[in-house]
Amino acid sequence: MTITTCMVTSAKLQLLEAQHNFSASGGDTFKLALIKASPSGTYDTTSTNYSNITDNSDEVIGTGYTAGGFTLTNVAPVVTGTTAFTSFSPAANWTTATFTTTGCMIYNSSKSNTCVGVYDFGGLQTVTASTFTVIFPVDAAGTALIQIS
Repeated sequence: MTITTCMVTSAKLQLLEAQHNFSASGGDTFKLALIKASPSGTYDTTSTNYSNITDNSDEVIGTGYTAGGFTLTNVAPVVTGTTAFTSFSPAANWTTATFTTTGCMIYNSSKSNTCVGVYDFGGLQTVTASTFTVIFPVDAAGTALIQIS
């Protein structure tokens, strides 16, 4: 199946309903879960929850990776011009890892594991007994991982 990089539709509504808090201090807990190579599910604007991955048995299984993914650290949201944006720091990483992935889901574990976005890595990414790092785009208007324009 496929992964389409996007902020999911349900998260857009949830932002307007004040269900996600990306504040660096006192904000919600967000996690990044890796999606295995050749997933059986489709991950796109209709994805709503981390359970989309687990129900399809599409989460990565491998040495160094723990189900549920990597706990992210919020970076204070900012506005530049007419775009509000935020990201996470440091980048998600797994040490002494051995697995293959094709993308990921960021979800809010503080709010019943609701999905915020899905991201395609542009092809298979394989790591063998090494560190795997998800490199986030520059935290700026037009490039940030999560943004509203």
